[in-house]
Amino acid sequence: MYRPIGNSLVIGTRRSTTGLISTRTSIISSYQFSTTTKTQKEESKSKSKSKKSTGPADKNNIFDPRVIGLTSDQYIPISWRNIPNPLSSPRLAWNVVLRKIYTVGINTIQVALLRYQTGLKPKFLLWKNNAIENYVQVNKSFASKTVKDVHSSVSMWVEESLKNRSASIPNNIRLSWKLVKFNETPKLITFRPLMMPGRPVEHVQIVYRFNTKQQLVKVNLDNNKTDKITRDVTDHVGFLIDLHTNETILCGSVFENAPTDKIPKPEDIDRSVIIKEMRERGDIFRSPPPSIADNSKITKDE
Repeated sequence: MYRPIGNSLVIGTRRSTTGLISTRTSIISSYQFSTTTKTQKEESKSKSKSKKSTGPADKNNIFDPRVIGLTSDQYIPISWRNIPNPLSSPRLAWNVVLRKIYTVGINTIQVALLRYQTGLKPKFLLWKNNAIENYVQVNKSFASKTVKDVHSSVSMWVEESLKNRSASIPNNIRLSWKLVKFNETPKLITFRPLMMPGRPVEHVQIVYRFNTKQQLVKVNLDNNKTDKITRDVTDHVGFLIDLHTNETILCGSVFENAPTDKIPKPEDIDRSVIIKEMRERGDIFRSPPPSIADNSKITKDE
């Protein structure tokens, strides 16, 4: 994805551990999930007497899935190429490997629980393809300053950030973005069904690792100078997927955890900063923190 460097713009880059409910659920659900007023509820009750509900969820409990973002209560394991040298740091390397194995195990358990509780078979290939299409469309819309076109495909946190960054692009600059290729097959990193209080499981949140080669063309309309930049980018992008329609919402991005980071526990999550975390991770074009190495390769074409 694009990420800013200085003032320029370039391509950028648990109930329990086996449960379905994240520690953030109670906080998020209290943040404008329900848009139904008391009057609307009364009207809905009267209508329900003459007409049965046909949707998968209770129509009296309306919420906007675009409110759901990414928080710090999930562990993004380090890729194999970034694992510490086992010869110089054997204990650290071993702990990283164990956490990677643990994450795979948790993902497997979450998939099994989803199938058991809903009877639905995960459509991993379809979800991945939809996520890729969403990812491409969001990047293109940002570059062309048409963020409104992806309103329903991104979380409110991502949309807010896209609008702010788009507004900062000078009027004399025209951008175009292209996904050249995937350097490796997109990989599922984390998987977790989301259950809201009083509602059945309707969504899952998946973080994919996209290792891509991207191209950004920047045209200065004042002097017609064109800069073409090609860059290898690795992004960890989170998507909210509707189990009934298979539609995807890009809800933010995250970075790999540091080798010394431990897997977060529910009691370690600071609930008071959940909204802040979702807003920060909604900025999908932000630069990685200093503790994370940026291995992107940039090529400027003449």
